[in-house]
Amino acid sequence: MSPTRLSRFCRLGRPLLSSLLLSLARPAAAQTPAAPDTARIRYSEETAPDSAGYAFEANLGRQLRRITRVQIEEQQLWKIGLTNFEFGSQGTTVLGLQFSYEQKLRQHPSWSVLGELTPEYLRYRTSTADHSRRQGLNLESQLAGRYYYNLNKRIRKGKSASNFSANYLSLALGTGYGRHGLGTPFSTDGRGHAVRASVAVVYGLQRRLGRYGFVDVNAALPLPLLPTLGPLFPRNTLHILLDIRLGLALGRSEPQRHR
Repeated sequence: MSPTRLSRFCRLGRPLLSSLLLSLARPAAAQTPAAPDTARIRYSEETAPDSAGYAFEANLGRQLRRITRVQIEEQQLWKIGLTNFEFGSQGTTVLGLQFSYEQKLRQHPSWSVLGELTPEYLRYRTSTADHSRRQGLNLESQLAGRYYYNLNKRIRKGKSASNFSANYLSLALGTGYGRHGLGTPFSTDGRGHAVRASVAVVYGLQRRLGRYGFVDVNAALPLPLLPTLGPLFPRNTLHILLDIRLGLALGRSEPQRHR
């Protein structure tokens, strides 16, 4: 090929070669991988609670629930009061036990009925000037209806499971039999009479102590009925009888129901 033709071919082929190279470069550029994501990745570590402290709190909660029996629902409760002992400064001695049975109403678990018998042995002086002592037996009884007004609230808070552990209001009939007796469960007047009776409005609280214990603290406003109907406030004073009972309890348990 002559030099003239070679020079003409170069002038004409250069644009074609450039176009060919450009077309080959474009697909390669299209297949170039995208730039890596520059977003920052942050790591955080969640701190778990102290396992030892958590286990201690859980165990303490279980022990408290066992002591107060908050997970046990009971419909019936037998009680033996062990605190009916009195040693007076004037030589009066009272030794007795209180046997009680309490039953919840099935349709209204906040309500219950209670029956109680209290046999007593008494030893006393008839007067401060008389140094001789007399002794005898006495029997007191109580029939009452109780309304545990804050039971549902305690259940919602997990403090009770319908197990007779709540505050209550009560209307009670108390009686006493035996001439040596001091009165009824709600009065201390009437010695020398074979039969005594009184009614009382009672406010109290009852709690379970473990599986076999209970405490019952109450205050009663009595009205004497026998031997004679007495005033609600004798000698124009507010006559309130306070009572604290500790003893043994045996309840009939049922699985806890969700309310």
